[in-house]
Amino acid sequence: MTNNELDQLLVWIKSRYAVDVVPLKIGDRMLKILQIKEFEDYLEELIDAKATGMMDLPYWAKLWDSSFMLAYFLGKQQAVLGRRMLEIGAGLGVVGVYAALCGHRVTITDINDDALRFARVNVLLNDARNAEVRKLDWNDPTFSETYDVIVGSEVVYDRQTYPALVQFLRRSLAPGGIIFLAKNATLNTPAFFVELTKYFEFKETTQRIHSDGESQQIVLYAIRSKEARAAS
Repeated sequence: MTNNELDQLLVWIKSRYAVDVVPLKIGDRMLKILQIKEFEDYLEELIDAKATGMMDLPYWAKLWDSSFMLAYFLGKQQAVLGRRMLEIGAGLGVVGVYAALCGHRVTITDINDDALRFARVNVLLNDARNAEVRKLDWNDPTFSETYDVIVGSEVVYDRQTYPALVQFLRRSLAPGGIIFLAKNATLNTPAFFVELTKYFEFKETTQRIHSDGESQQIVLYAIRSKEARAAS
């Protein structure tokens, strides 16, 4: 762990946000996760304080139930030497940190600079040495790396991003690779799957999880390229 880097990041973050480091149990591991205190109240304050125009609300800072399920699922998958995993829209980086602690080699990405700072802190807090944190824009045509596994939770909430996201997945998934996406079952996204199934096929499973005294249904999608199937 780079203590100096961690200290500098925490100083910067605490100058802008009220934060806590909270314990988070996934599977048989206990993580330490930096998050914004009372996130829902913080969000309400931002909405109340906004004057005019659109506001970029920090949904990246929410601990999504779908992230817990996706992380737990990845933790049950065997880590394979040399296999590269990419987490997109990572937010706090919970999925990538947990996957790295379970032996996967993970690149944790987001487009938001503050999200990247929180994710990097969480990597350092948990000594997740198999994880790196990088900025990633799905629209960036210069990004040319490919990954064997691409994962993301709650990344299909904005229909304006669907074409760019699907094209990014086409470019970035290695031959024979697989994508795992998780979302809350209440989020209705038919337009995404219209776009997705131009190039990919998928299977889905729904699991019910309990969080904060409430029950939620989370859908996990396993997605593979149609081109890879045709080639085989």
